[in-house]
Amino acid sequence: MTEVKDNSSLPLLLSITGVIVVVAVGGWFLLNREPVDTPPTATVDEVPVAEEGAVVDSELVEEPQPSPEAADEASADVNAELRKARLAADAEILIFPATQSAFYYYSRVLKADPAHAVANAELDVVLARVATTVTQHLEEERFDNAYEIATIVARLRPEHDLVLDTQQTLDGYTEQLVAQAIQHAQDGDDQQAADLLAKAQALPGRNPEYFTAVRGSIADIRDVRLEAEKDKADRALLAENDARAAWVVSVRNAVVAGNLITPAGASARDLLAERNTWSTERTQLTAEVVGALIDAAEALIEAKKPTDAEPLLNAAIEMGGDADRFDAVGAELEDAFVELESSRIASMSELVRVKSVSPKYPRRAAERDVSGWVDVFFTVTPTGETDNVTVNRSDPKSVFDRAAVDAVEKWAFQPVEYRGRIIDQRAGARLVFELK
Repeated sequence: MTEVKDNSSLPLLLSITGVIVVVAVGGWFLLNREPVDTPPTATVDEVPVAEEGAVVDSELVEEPQPSPEAADEASADVNAELRKARLAADAEILIFPATQSAFYYYSRVLKADPAHAVANAELDVVLARVATTVTQHLEEERFDNAYEIATIVARLRPEHDLVLDTQQTLDGYTEQLVAQAIQHAQDGDDQQAADLLAKAQALPGRNPEYFTAVRGSIADIRDVRLEAEKDKADRALLAENDARAAWVVSVRNAVVAGNLITPAGASARDLLAERNTWSTERTQLTAEVVGALIDAAEALIEAKKPTDAEPLLNAAIEMGGDADRFDAVGAELEDAFVELESSRIASMSELVRVKSVSPKYPRRAAERDVSGWVDVFFTVTPTGETDNVTVNRSDPKSVFDRAAVDAVEKWAFQPVEYRGRIIDQRAGARLVFELK
């Protein structure tokens, strides 16, 4: 039997996949978040530039200062935006519509004055209320809604808890789906693995390159699994072939040894009865065993042993085969049984005598007061008459033989029936001669 080695590398592939999961999932906001607007800076167009080689006196260069009018205008704009933010917050317009929400107006205030304490504090309160909505979205797996809100908030507060919670939840769910997909790939359910991976990739903010890597790992797992399955199938086929060959040899050895129907469990018939799927070999072996059974039965019939031949013929008939040959051998078997039975010496107790004639006592024996007995053999013919009457033994010898034979030749019996046939039956009787 050829040994097929196990070259499975599933553990290595799973380790590689684990690394991909840990490294590639995180940082989706870094890939997808829009840059945060930076506050405006002062222009320096009015700063004098010295000619090439000239020395500029730093004390002569003054920092440009906003005019009082510009400062008042900026303050008025901040206050106006702050009022709009509060009105929107009171109206529960926290995030959407995007250009009319409290978050939008607080963002405008903080763009103009990032350190505005009141705007920052009020924005924290708004974001706490928004965080409740985001949490509900995440719990109900409305990931697109949660992600959209988190992306807007991340533009201004990238480290806010709702942003981090959304990121962590989506990354965790992604890892869970990918792990399940890998497990299904290991188990051979490629369709389920593909469905789970598609579901994970459909989550918002996912990195396509990460899923390309995961699909590559799953393809490797599938290839290794298929190779392992092929190796297993090859091993099973080799074992099957070995078992089939051993079974064929065992049946043929039983035939050669003459163990056609005995001993129980080790005979050719019993070995053929074992459950297996080797139909071609079973058909061939059955024909061989049936042939051996018929040959053995015929040999026993020829040896005048029909009783031994009968179970072999019956076994052959049960296994199926050439019906015409079965009929021919069956007829031979019946003739052998009749011949054997006919030649058997039946006792008088086995026969039904319908006519009895007493023997005549020989005159000379009577005159001398001689008594004795005669054992005779005779045949009961199909008509019930006697035939072929012979003396087996007598005492005294030859004194009563003729009288005994004459009497038995006049007897009559019911015809003897055996195995459904009327037969010649050899029988025996003792005739006693005694003066009274």
